[in-house]
Amino acid sequence: ENVETRREELYSGIEELFKEHEGKHHLVLRPLIFVNAKDKADPEIEVLKKTITELTFDHPCWGERMPNACVPLELEIAELVAEGKQIMSLVEVKELNDISEVSVLSPEQLTDFLHYQHSLGKIVYFDTPQLRDNVIISPLLMVEVMRSFITDVEFWPKEDKTRKTFKKMSENGMIQKLDLYQIWEQEEFCQILPFKEYIFDMLIHLDIVSEQRRYDTKTGSRLPIEHFFVPCMLTQRNDTDFLTQECTPERTLSLAFVFKGTIIPPALPNRLICACLSMWTLKQYRGRKLMFSGFVGLSVDKEHDIVVCVEGNKILLYLIHKRSKGLIVPEIATSVRECLHLTLERISEFYQSTVHEKVRSQLPFHTEYSCSRFICYFPEERLALKTDECVCKHGDDITLNWKVWNQEQKQKQCDLDCTGLSEDALSQFPNNIELLRLSVNCETRMIHDLALHLEMEETEWSDKVENYPRNTQMVKFLTLIDLRENNGIRFRDLAKGLTEMKLTMHTLCMMRRRKQVMSNIPDDILDSIPTDEILDNISPQIGKMVFQLGTELGLSIADLENIDKCNCDLTAQSKEVLFTWRRDKLVRPTIRVLEQALVNSRKGARCLEEVVKNVDPKTLRAVETVTDRIKDNEDRIIHNIQTSQILDHMMTHLVISADDRLDVEHYPRHDDQNKALLDIVIKRREPAYSVFVDGLRNYGYEDIANDLECVTHDISPSPTLVSAENEGFSAWNVPLYKVRLQKNYVKVITDIQHESIVDHLISREVVSVDDGKKIESGKNTTGKEQEFDGHAFA
Repeated sequence: ENVETRREELYSGIEELFKEHEGKHHLVLRPLIFVNAKDKADPEIEVLKKTITELTFDHPCWGERMPNACVPLELEIAELVAEGKQIMSLVEVKELNDISEVSVLSPEQLTDFLHYQHSLGKIVYFDTPQLRDNVIISPLLMVEVMRSFITDVEFWPKEDKTRKTFKKMSENGMIQKLDLYQIWEQEEFCQILPFKEYIFDMLIHLDIVSEQRRYDTKTGSRLPIEHFFVPCMLTQRNDTDFLTQECTPERTLSLAFVFKGTIIPPALPNRLICACLSMWTLKQYRGRKLMFSGFVGLSVDKEHDIVVCVEGNKILLYLIHKRSKGLIVPEIATSVRECLHLTLERISEFYQSTVHEKVRSQLPFHTEYSCSRFICYFPEERLALKTDECVCKHGDDITLNWKVWNQEQKQKQCDLDCTGLSEDALSQFPNNIELLRLSVNCETRMIHDLALHLEMEETEWSDKVENYPRNTQMVKFLTLIDLRENNGIRFRDLAKGLTEMKLTMHTLCMMRRRKQVMSNIPDDILDSIPTDEILDNISPQIGKMVFQLGTELGLSIADLENIDKCNCDLTAQSKEVLFTWRRDKLVRPTIRVLEQALVNSRKGARCLEEVVKNVDPKTLRAVETVTDRIKDNEDRIIHNIQTSQILDHMMTHLVISADDRLDVEHYPRHDDQNKALLDIVIKRREPAYSVFVDGLRNYGYEDIANDLECVTHDISPSPTLVSAENEGFSAWNVPLYKVRLQKNYVKVITDIQHESIVDHLISREVVSVDDGKKIESGKNTTGKEQEFDGHAFA
């Protein structure tokens, strides 16, 4: 009785849930079957069999006549399945067809046969470029594939490293291809491993795994992928108050990509979210990453955040400014909108192609722009006509919002109907970047007169001119900074001053603009983080624009003044500015960001183009992977490992020198020594990284080594620090005997009895008696041997 009651309750609930769903006719809701998996004799199993049989008879293909010519090949495949074979290459299928003694299918007939068998569910075959070379002849294999990584915590593997992969995937929904391959190395899934690339492509095709897909905005071609999103493993909905607390009408603009029908296929927003994650930095809010099912929050820069979320048949995009939506940079809004629109366009085309639909010019979605309350939405077609007044019921002119999202990239002047900054924006303090842009767009005399009008003393102006006699840009910029810091000026004060001086207030509008970059650098390089070599090579070319560049990159005035005091050399200042910027992980420090900053600061991007023109994108991505792995495990390495044996190992493999070791060990604290060693590993890249990981594994830190391990064959050695083994140690400019001594470093410090050697060296006056005493002062045998070797290298 309880079962029947519960059955009816569930049926009613499901019926209510799907009553208005456009796909309801695809669902089989009756009968609702309960199977006791622990009871082989459960009568419900017979009900299940009967239901499946009836559904089979109802299949549109049931009863269709099948050509006799196909039967032999079908039987041959069935026999292979019975023998345990699960996947065949298309070549093997063709060979099986060709050796048939009864009938041989033509190439066209064979293709039809595969499609037909796929439609019946007997095989899995997709005639797409990445998948057409293989056929899954036992569809049950896909059940094992799914079970391997989409499973409850109760069934997670016990092995630590693989378990960590599952834990990470459940927390953020992300997985790397190599991590999934490692899962398939388990004995129970070993049958998947020989076909791992094909199976992985199949998972992507079926939207079980979604790519962090990016498209080159110039060519529309797809960019390489590092991480993948497993949406079904991320089930938690957004339970933060970010939307209510941060996405306020005063600070936010919104638009919606509206799809036909009542719902959006989940895979589509999942792919869009993946693309967003590859373009911008995942935002943290009150200690939590803003990534949930159908929701992601990201930082574009230090002033702009975006949120992408799904509501019904809409994908909503919110662009939030830190202070006021009146200060949103139109070029950023336009760039974000265009980027997401392009990505959705490409994804939609992909889905149309997978269902054999002819790609149509009409997209399955359109764009609508919201009022300030995010309630009223107007379609783009109506706004773009500019003939109809688009005022919502709340009195908002949505055309103003539309203009911000659709800024003409080459437009230098305000529109004729521009009303200037909003009241809310006028009440804000200008930040450093806005003041820099104002100073760049105004003549020196104008800034001088404005400063005096806003009650700066003439002597203060003169002092700045005297301090920077050859840099009028610095004089103008620091004058505006002083007005804000000492006089507390806001945008309203600047606007009032310009009006009283009979100058246009639209000068302030230019503070919201940024210069258009006509880049010749490929997108896959632009979206990478610059390596040490790139920053080292670009630093000498920045010159006296270093202060302006640092400001555009978001460094504080205090940081820039401190860099200026500590480094007299402009190249050293530039290098410090760039490395300080790259360390800030609040916003992803990409080459694209650096390029925009160079253009905004009037240095131009030509110098950067020259530096990166021969850079391999694979190397950049691999360096990022290595750096990220080290950063993820940095605290464990710094606080838990003893460096001495690791240094021994790295010296023996010639990836660090004796001088490097001295540089590391001159720090008294182990934590600082470990930090210094990590800096060397990051800068040296390969083979230093692999040797470092091997050293951790060999000397008792296997857990850390496993977490650091990654495929690094794409990482080229640092060009300034080439392998000493290949270059005769020329990078350190040392004689051959030191190379030979270092190659045998571990053997020397562990195998020899140093006392007799020291006595012999003293007798030959190679070392002094005092040196011998110093060697003997080592705390233990290894310490004495290391001290001995230190003298040998001296």
